[in-house]
Amino acid sequence: MKNSIITKCLTVALWLCVLAGLVAVNTGCFAGSPGETRSEVHRRHMRVINTDKQQIQDDIDAVLLLNKPSRLTEKPTR
Repeated sequence: MKNSIITKCLTVALWLCVLAGLVAVNTGCFAGSPGETRSEVHRRHMRVINTDKQQIQDDIDAVLLLNKPSRLTEKPTR
């Protein structure tokens, strides 16, 4: 009797943790902020992807010594 009550409580606690985890996973950066439309979120994601591609290309050019020697970056960094 006592053992089954503990098992039921642990099962309920486990399911609540799983539910809380699913809620936490679903509210991420892909959901966007309340002030952004779907097209603004898409535009922001595409801008980040394009910047990443340009930085990868710059790194490859630097490794292969194809870039101009300079100490300045072409892109603004923060």
